[in-house]
Amino acid sequence: MSDEMNREELASAMEERRREIEQEFRPENMKIVRKELFASLRDPAVTIRNGNITFNTACINGLEDVVWVNLMVDADAHMIAVHECDENDQQALRWCIAKPDKRKSRKMTCPKFTDMLYEIMGWDKGCRYKILGFRIERDGKTYYVFDLNVYKIFKEKPKNGQEEESSEPVDTRKGYYPADIANTFGVSLEEHKQTQEMSIGESFVPMAQLTENSDA
Repeated sequence: MSDEMNREELASAMEERRREIEQEFRPENMKIVRKELFASLRDPAVTIRNGNITFNTACINGLEDVVWVNLMVDADAHMIAVHECDENDQQALRWCIAKPDKRKSRKMTCPKFTDMLYEIMGWDKGCRYKILGFRIERDGKTYYVFDLNVYKIFKEKPKNGQEEESSEPVDTRKGYYPADIANTFGVSLEEHKQTQEMSIGESFVPMAQLTENSDA
């Protein structure tokens, strides 16, 4: 009998606590934790270096059988996106190496493009930047969209002829986040909602068009 009463008392106490939490819970005051803080090698991502960009294997596999893509840029929103295109498309870029038994990522050399990205973002050319990709369906097309405002930074080894800033060896494998990401859990519900409603439209332009305009 006492065991049954203890169970009832425990259930009553738990229900009372649930009601207290229900009263205190305010979703609008909470932060949605950034996925970047839990990122793994299985997450689609692009790595941008001074002179080239590389989409990782997870990203390549996310667009099955796609070899040729359009790379698009929204310079105002600081986003880039890729989607499948035909090999004969005027702006087609080969983003992977396709073999009969497998596909793997490919370093895409594009110094003019990365020069503009580094300038727009105020990035350090002595570093590379890794950005997670998010799969978005829009108007019957599948895109991977990358928010350049949220990135992980990796130091690069100095090239031949360049002086090292420190006598300490450079660890190129250890990345870190900028303070506004590393020191916060994430974004508010309103910010998250705005991100989820991001549009892919006229604000994006093909990478080739952007680099052509820079030569004018």
